[in-house]
Amino acid sequence: MKIAFLINGNTRKIEKLKKSIQNTFKEYEPKLFLSEKIGHITQLAQTAIGRGYDTLIFCGGDGTLNEGINGVIESFKTGLGDTHEAYDWKNIAQIKVGLLPWGSGNDFAKTAGSTSDILQLKQLIIEQKSQMIDTGWVSYLNPEGNPAHRFFINITDVGMGGEAVLKLEKTKSVLGADLAYFWAITSTLATYEKVKIKAIADDFEWEGKAINFVVANGKYFGNGLGIAPDASISDGKFEIIIIGDITLKDYFKHIRTVKRCEKVQHPEVYYKKAQKVTIQAMETRKISIDMDGEYIGFAPMTIINLQEKINFILGK
Repeated sequence: MKIAFLINGNTRKIEKLKKSIQNTFKEYEPKLFLSEKIGHITQLAQTAIGRGYDTLIFCGGDGTLNEGINGVIESFKTGLGDTHEAYDWKNIAQIKVGLLPWGSGNDFAKTAGSTSDILQLKQLIIEQKSQMIDTGWVSYLNPEGNPAHRFFINITDVGMGGEAVLKLEKTKSVLGADLAYFWAITSTLATYEKVKIKAIADDFEWEGKAINFVVANGKYFGNGLGIAPDASISDGKFEIIIIGDITLKDYFKHIRTVKRCEKVQHPEVYYKKAQKVTIQAMETRKISIDMDGEYIGFAPMTIINLQEKINFILGK
């Protein structure tokens, strides 16, 4: 077993983290990679795999994990095109992926039971506590308007989520994570103009005005909001949550329910399941995409659940 730790360069208390990893895993002679810019974790994951590392631990938040998952998958692209079939999934499954949640947003860690305790992580690795979990494939338009595709492991949504992420990036370093998330979500909800969208899935179609259309593999997003109580990371289906015509008052009324990861009883909140869904705007205004806490571009988009493709170290 060759272990590599890929660390977000903006991680808090980074020197303490590096020292703790080196001391705890010293018998494995772990390699530490440190990112220098956005997107660098993707490149570092490919570098690590190219050097023979078969256990990759990503240290950071949901964005770091997303970059890492894309790096793992892109390491095994077969060159047959830009679809999810253009990858060697058999070899991807040989790479064990883990998470040390040291980011500002650690939502997937709540679903996966990932711990920031390095000794516990070591024990999970020793006991081979990994299993195959689902990943999502998305085709969409990048910020320049060109066709693109990407993989995700937690949640992708269209609507106010993308707008909130843009606000979050501007304020997180000033306000701190918790307050920045709260301000980004509530201020966006208060001002966001609902967009008319159309969604076509396996066994349902939906058309109407929505604040957010959420496609969930994991249960949590937005720094601890349990938006998808019935989501499973291994059933081959997404939980889809459509948030229609709700107000800021509705948000505050139901926020405790969401934080408990329970379903909201509201006539404008819908819960569905799907393996594949296509989403498009029914008006000229662009609708932005939030993927694992990062703004990536615009709809139209197609999202497909790829069942049990990632070998993930789970804490529960």
